[in-house]
Amino acid sequence: MIIDDIIKLKEIIPTIAVSDDADFNRYKGYLTNAGKWLKRELIGAELFALANAETVADNHTELKNYCAVVVAYKGYLEAIPFLDLVETETGFAVHSDQTLAPASPKRVEELRKATAASLDEAVEDLLEFLEESEAYHEDWKGSATYTLINDNYIKSLREFRKYGKFEGSRIDFIKARPALTRARRQLIEPVISQELSEQIIEQLRDADLNEANTAIIEDLRFALAGFATGENALAESSLARVKKKLIKSPADYPLFEESDIYADYLARLNPTEETTFLNCGI
Repeated sequence: MIIDDIIKLKEIIPTIAVSDDADFNRYKGYLTNAGKWLKRELIGAELFALANAETVADNHTELKNYCAVVVAYKGYLEAIPFLDLVETETGFAVHSDQTLAPASPKRVEELRKATAASLDEAVEDLLEFLEESEAYHEDWKGSATYTLINDNYIKSLREFRKYGKFEGSRIDFIKARPALTRARRQLIEPVISQELSEQIIEQLRDADLNEANTAIIEDLRFALAGFATGENALAESSLARVKKKLIKSPADYPLFEESDIYADYLARLNPTEETTFLNCGI
């Protein structure tokens, strides 16, 4: 486990009341599940193995620390609704400590919201650390998790908010990735071609965007964010500017130039006699 004793947990969340490893067992299952979530949703198997190793080399200490904070807040967030519940033979009851007054539902909800905010910040810190740490990119990019987060023109919530409104958390943003993918595939790629789109995404992953694609990436991001958030006028005007550049300089975008989309455009621009004849309905 990334967090396997009460001392590590209390270093991150000092307000936790438990004082020994016997009490720590009440959190153990939640922290184990949080570790699985971290592996599945954020960092992948290779980086999780480094973060979860019993002996971590000095050059991996920072990675483990970032992961530990995420696991602590994720596990605690999941545990909060159940910490005062005990099971009896006739069902569940609320545990009562005569020396302490029970917290009101409002205070518990405030704690949950504060913990969720801390988790969101911890996730953001971890992902920014990974984005800036090239030594981990090979392992991270090889994971399904990296592909999920980096399969589009916009890779982070912080970046998304430069182009469109999103009121949710980083975790909500990760959950919303399929909507972004649908917007790209259904509304953008039929205009610029799937091949050019895939090239741009690959170059973004490798931080090697060429000059031609650099010239259209901002408008593509505005289009993507606009379609995803319902700002269709902004999205369509941004995409129209991209289309204008592609048609004006097709040689700069060979994947678009070779696409059926561009061929169809040329056919409509310069119809053959046969096409004209058929369109006349004769």
